[in-house]
Amino acid sequence: MKKILLSLGMIVFVGAVVIGATGAFFSDTETSTGNTFTAGAIDLGVDNTSYYNGAFNEGTSWEIDWDMSEEIPHQFFNFADLKPGDWGEDTISLHVNNNDSYLCADVTLTKNDDVSSTEPELEVDVPNTDSIFDGELASHLRFTWWADDGDNVLENDENPIHQNVPLGTGSVALADSNVNIWNEEEGGGPLPGGDVRYIGKAWCFGNATLTPYQQDSLGGGQNNGPDVRPIVCDGSQEGNETQTDSVMADIGFRAVQSRNNPNFVCSTATPNPHALRLENETEVTGGPWIVHSGDEIYADLTWTGDAEEFNYTLNGQGLTANTDYNLIYYADGWPGNNPGAFIGKHTTDGAGVIAGTGSPNLGIDLPTLPDGNFAVGAKIWLVRSADYNSGNPSTGPMTAWNPSQYLFEGNVYIHYDDTNSPS
Repeated sequence: MKKILLSLGMIVFVGAVVIGATGAFFSDTETSTGNTFTAGAIDLGVDNTSYYNGAFNEGTSWEIDWDMSEEIPHQFFNFADLKPGDWGEDTISLHVNNNDSYLCADVTLTKNDDVSSTEPELEVDVPNTDSIFDGELASHLRFTWWADDGDNVLENDENPIHQNVPLGTGSVALADSNVNIWNEEEGGGPLPGGDVRYIGKAWCFGNATLTPYQQDSLGGGQNNGPDVRPIVCDGSQEGNETQTDSVMADIGFRAVQSRNNPNFVCSTATPNPHALRLENETEVTGGPWIVHSGDEIYADLTWTGDAEEFNYTLNGQGLTANTDYNLIYYADGWPGNNPGAFIGKHTTDGAGVIAGTGSPNLGIDLPTLPDGNFAVGAKIWLVRSADYNSGNPSTGPMTAWNPSQYLFEGNVYIHYDDTNSPS
């Protein structure tokens, strides 16, 4: 105890010496308090000004919204009674808040449905099937997109991104490391934070004549829009095959940080053309089914590509335990044998897992006529064996319907060329 106290006394003594010494010099102390790291944010705002047949259309126009949600729907097009020759133009405004950002546009065609078949339509088209991709309207609506100055008019110094093309699924780089559609010089780069850029969109039910107007340098809001400088849309060559058809699509815009991200491109991944994830879905009458992609119930199908045999691997989870399932080509319409094909039978283990392979000689391409989805591809489903041809492992048809127990293609359609098939 004596030794410890001595040590403490020495410490106090030394401290006193130091205090006395510092008092002999001028000094100043500057203190930095409250040091903080705060993450920045990337926020994208969108507004839209829409015209339909030359008149302002309030239903597809809205002021800037920084939080577009399903509760307050915003639609770039929502027109229920189209006729050949109808047309529209929009100015889409994109606002990036604070931080420089790359911009990408994503379009997903979710429905191109024949809906029903009128008598005039049946004279030039096949009857409606239960597919939501058996329509013709999508290929007769032609879109043009361009980097606009805000007046919603294609002018002679504004180059189209796409011109007179049908609406389809894909991603478009608006501003990434390689491309910036608003740059006058070649090369990419982000949109500066706090700035706004405009995209012009025109559509025509028919054939559009796109003769750019003279640049007036006025921008928007100067009584110089599509109401006085319209496009020309000719629907005189359209037939009856599109009657009652319905098209639906999702259009989204992405903002991605550019700082410390110098090589970003909007489409960085090339989809595997020989892979498909089968998901459980909820049936929706007259519209795209709801795909449940986050519930850990799925099966991954991969195949080697075009060959004499369909060489595939199937790995699934979350299914009913100890149950037989059939992997099938479902060819619309109901009951799926148009022509359809049995691909393979697999049984889940006690945990509801499938791990299997197969190499059947299908004898047909996927898809094959008269499949109602022939224009877009083949549907691959995983169904309970008992519901397919009453449990016999051969080509269908479906003989029961219990969709809550199946896995579906998620509106992704495949193509396979059977190199041994005469077709």
